[in-house]
Amino acid sequence: EAGIFLGGSNYIGDIGRTNFIYPNSFAIGGIYKWNMHPHYTIRATYVYSKISGKDSESNNSFRNYRDLSFSNDLHELALGIEYHFFKYSLGKVGYTHTPYLFIQGGAVNYGTLDNNRSFNFTMPFGAGYKTILAPNVGIAIETGFRYTFKDDLDGYPFDTDDANIQINPNNNDWYVFTGITIVFAFGREGCYTGSF
Repeated sequence: EAGIFLGGSNYIGDIGRTNFIYPNSFAIGGIYKWNMHPHYTIRATYVYSKISGKDSESNNSFRNYRDLSFSNDLHELALGIEYHFFKYSLGKVGYTHTPYLFIQGGAVNYGTLDNNRSFNFTMPFGAGYKTILAPNVGIAIETGFRYTFKDDLDGYPFDTDDANIQINPNNNDWYVFTGITIVFAFGREGCYTGSF
């Protein structure tokens, strides 16, 4: 299967809102899947998005007073596995819908405070629900969280003496993609064996 991802993104870190899922920037990408079994799929994804945060939009009174903001853009490549709770296939009658979980490993490229670009490891994981839209066409809605292993997506990677900033270097940044995927099936349908 190959297709597109369309949705939104949000940042979770030291600046702006504290909501875990609150898409506020557009995200777009591509997805490729190899269906190795009706319960398991190998997936590769690429997503581009801008992320941003504004203390003025937070429900935290200190962040409101501090009034920092940032914006950044990122490119993510990831590879992993998807688990289907029900057997699913775009090419088999009766295997038409399922909730699923996924976990991936990947890399993200993003801007830094000094206007350079940086790479970082990321660990996407999340859940979704997918069904058949038309013959050989599938649609899904999913949310995926990304842990980044660093604290510099917002441009503040270290402590500062300014008491009005108070960035915590021990809390690494996260970002979230929420949206839909539309995929098209091609190639030969696999011959699956076994009852699991």
